Amino acid sequence: MEKIKLNNLIWDDKNIILNEKNLLNWEVAMASPKEDGWRLPTIDEWQAIVDLGSTWDDENPGCWFGPDSELLGDSKESVFLPAEGWCDIYGTLYNAGIEGNYWSASPNGPDAYYLSFDSYDVYPDNTNYRRNGFSVRLVKDVK
Repeated sequence: MEKIKLNNLIWDDKNIILNEKNLLNWEVAMASPKEDGWRLPTIDEWQAIVDLGSTWDDENPGCWFGPDSELLGDSKESVFLPAEGWCDIYGTLYNAGIEGNYWSASPNGPDAYYLSFDSYDVYPDNTNYRRNGFSVRLVKDVK
């Protein structure tokens, strides 16, 4: 899979992993190394790709976001986000393969916004406790 350009952003083709962990709390996600302009998407940028369309992938649990999301693995214009679940502040993993949760760069008081999805629905503007562990996908502005 290669990086995809959507809505004037380049979307990385895989989630960030730090110290062999793929679910990071918000502070770690915000401070993670982001060279060459890579960063977390904002809540508005999550909403913008959700508005393009989304399709759940039963074969490879996760969701495709973009104008040709219904093509799943044959998509050339959509971003795939695996359903990696989430973990609480104690490191207990929940709902891997059932739901995906992705931090945004947008804080909301003591919480932060995130994108959440499962096989039934997509919620681009949820909020949750910053110390929980969610997935992180980086974006970069198109120059």
